[in-house]
Amino acid sequence: MKDLEDWAAVQKVYKTTKFKRATAKILGISRNTVKKLLKQTQAPVYQRTEYNSKLDPYKEQIYNWRCEPYCFNGTRIFRELKARGYDGSIGPVYRFLQKLDEDVGDRIHSKATTRHESPPGDQAQFDWSEYDCIVNGKIRKVYCSDS
Repeated sequence: MKDLEDWAAVQKVYKTTKFKRATAKILGISRNTVKKLLKQTQAPVYQRTEYNSKLDPYKEQIYNWRCEPYCFNGTRIFRELKARGYDGSIGPVYRFLQKLDEDVGDRIHSKATTRHESPPGDQAQFDWSEYDCIVNGKIRKVYCSDS
């Protein structure tokens, strides 16, 4: 579909030339396009086509599963949807969940993703480095902590 600028240009140039062929040549477009745009008495209006998703009938249920008391993750939600007749792929489910997480924010239960904390003294982390040192007149590799 040609836009408003193309339609206005054809109307303006045609008023001066009075020939479709000359209008097409000046604007560098097809004569058929000029003819089609001249037939339109009003400026073209863009209308976006609305598409339905296979996920639409399940969105409310997904919202319930993501929040309390269920707190399901994406894979579990996909598995539950498949059991209820959803025949789409997992990609739209994850895209919807990402958008849902942004919209809902802190209302999603913290157990949807769990952080593991160990008690103090249970685990430690060190950054080890390798050094070449002279020990008893020979070069040896020594491993030490940087901190």
